[in-house]
Amino acid sequence: MDRSSVSLGHADGEAWLRFGKDGFRQESLKDMVGFGVFGAGEIGGIHAGHINSHPGANLISICDPNVGRASSLANEFGAKVARSPEEMIADREVDAAVIAASTIAHRELARLCLMHGKPFLCEKPVDLSLDSAIETLRLARKSGVVAGMGFNRRYDFQHSILKDAVAEGEIGRIEMMHFTSRTHALPNLDYIKNSGGMLRDKGAHFFDLACWIAGERPVEVYAVGDCLIEPRFAKHGDVDTAMVVLRMESGALCHFNFSRRTNYGYDESIEVFGSEGKMESRPPVPLNLVRSSGEHVHSEGIHGHWVPRFVESYFEQLDAFIQRLEGPVLTFPMLADGVVAEAIADAGIRSMKEARSVRLDLDF
Repeated sequence: MDRSSVSLGHADGEAWLRFGKDGFRQESLKDMVGFGVFGAGEIGGIHAGHINSHPGANLISICDPNVGRASSLANEFGAKVARSPEEMIADREVDAAVIAASTIAHRELARLCLMHGKPFLCEKPVDLSLDSAIETLRLARKSGVVAGMGFNRRYDFQHSILKDAVAEGEIGRIEMMHFTSRTHALPNLDYIKNSGGMLRDKGAHFFDLACWIAGERPVEVYAVGDCLIEPRFAKHGDVDTAMVVLRMESGALCHFNFSRRTNYGYDESIEVFGSEGKMESRPPVPLNLVRSSGEHVHSEGIHGHWVPRFVESYFEQLDAFIQRLEGPVLTFPMLADGVVAEAIADAGIRSMKEARSVRLDLDF
């Protein structure tokens, strides 16, 4: 990644990524993948910035129902504004799309890409309905179009090292895995209303990580959750605090603890415990400074927002997706992985409602 093209500014105490128009670009566009981005919000902006800075990619257009927001993002990178999804996907310069729009639009945008034979990278979840997500997966398999899922956590430097160590047998046979994800601040109610719920929205990343790291799928799920922070989330059928346990095919147990709010920053960690030891991916600190005074030791805290913690993983994900478009050599999270994560989330939601464990059938 060309870090000279990245600057992290601060607004209201939060860090945001911005790429300028002068970011690194390949001189010739003939071998570059032309991208269209659906969605000009926070995630869409991150994707657009990375496409703009990647030597093998060319940002062609932005599409968002909020035309002003789309125009602002497009102007930042010298891209076009598409007046509709159909206009963007029919553009001959657009070779592939990134679906970073609201969750409620994912299904239609994915199917539009499939209809036009355009590869796409879709943010999670695939859909708000598992049955509909499975149908989209079937359409993707029938079309043969590369349908990737945006599981950027797989491309985090620390998480990927942990995965490789586990795969090489450094900790022996997996017996337990523990995943923590606690977001720095509560999302607003409008976001909650359209997100699909904590387990689909937040949980999908970590259910995918569990399957990816263990190299297997779960057979049973048990979940509990409640609104301990924001009671109004319950009106939308959601929770702000949850714990989930998966039993994997091998018998290994996976525990997840999720929260929508901390008072100390963005907290994400993984621990894999095995017969020969354990491996951890802990929250990194931006500055490794420690101050000692009297009986007290003070150290720097973790990242205050998820953007600076994981922004580079989006670039690595884009790079892997471009390589995947060149051939099936590279392993890349596909739509099927997204549907598996969504099925686990759906079973977890059912477990919460029915106060019992739920068996999983992931054969689709």
